[in-house]
Amino acid sequence: MRDEKVIVYIKERLETGRMPEAIEISKAAGVALSKEELKGYIYKYLENGWMPKAVEGSKAAGIELPKEVLIDYVNKYLEEGQIYSAIEGFKIAGMPPLKDKLAMIGRECLLKGKLYPGLEAYNFAEETPPEEELIICGNKCFSEGQLYPGLEAYKIANRIPPEKELIICGNKCFNEGHPSPGLEAYKKANRTPPKETLRACGQKCLQEGRHEDAREAFVASQKIEEIIEAKPIEIKEISLQELNDSKEIEEAWKGFGPKACLNCENEGVFKERYFILSRCPESIEEEEWLDEIMKKQYGIEHYGIAAGVFGDHRGLIDSAVCRKCGSQDVFFDF
Repeated sequence: MRDEKVIVYIKERLETGRMPEAIEISKAAGVALSKEELKGYIYKYLENGWMPKAVEGSKAAGIELPKEVLIDYVNKYLEEGQIYSAIEGFKIAGMPPLKDKLAMIGRECLLKGKLYPGLEAYNFAEETPPEEELIICGNKCFSEGQLYPGLEAYKIANRIPPEKELIICGNKCFNEGHPSPGLEAYKKANRTPPKETLRACGQKCLQEGRHEDAREAFVASQKIEEIIEAKPIEIKEISLQELNDSKEIEEAWKGFGPKACLNCENEGVFKERYFILSRCPESIEEEEWLDEIMKKQYGIEHYGIAAGVFGDHRGLIDSAVCRKCGSQDVFFDF
């Protein structure tokens, strides 16, 4: 039993890169460690980016570690963005840091959304990362739901993150069941996330057994619902040019519009007017109120509402008049 405990103790030391200590214990306890086993651990250290531990272990085990092997691993670390491991490797292998190579690796890291390795590489190359690379990195981070690296990238670039990118990040976080960064992303965009999205996030968290995250998502959804119900609907007319120029509208919704007149079956050109709703109607009473307002204030009796156009609770009203017969009784679709 004692031997088994000693073997476990030795294995723990080997697994954590403490080979000299493991070898010393094995000799004292009379537990044999083969050269092949030790060599396997040495190369495992190299794979993990632990070159100092690998070199230290090879010396304690009496196993040669050729310089060519070290150089190959330094290049591997650079390619994989393990900048600190590469810098340590440069020193151990007796190689001068290649500043041009480091700057190139830094650029590649930033363009792939790997902020911190990219910054490390530029730092060791003694160069400042270009603003455009930081913005690309920040947007890449946002698209992958990495809010905080994205914010850091924009901060270093001394730029404010665009609302659109923050919403993309927030939605990605919610879809993956991470309500906290999702809510923060929407807050920084000065937008309110759709309550349906939060509920779906909460359900995902429940399925994965993350009850605190689920609770946060459901509570946020309830608060949004209460706020929306208490807030009156605001209507703002917008021109077609403004709508086409908008960076907020989802691309998939741009095909929504009048398709046919239900009075004369005209499928030609229609005269359209557009309105943005601060939120879509939530009840029959609100739908009736909206019908009345659109008729009295804008002279519109028939219209279509597209929800989710802006990625939040707002809606887009599209009304049309048939140029052939003058009817407003028009069918809307994509």
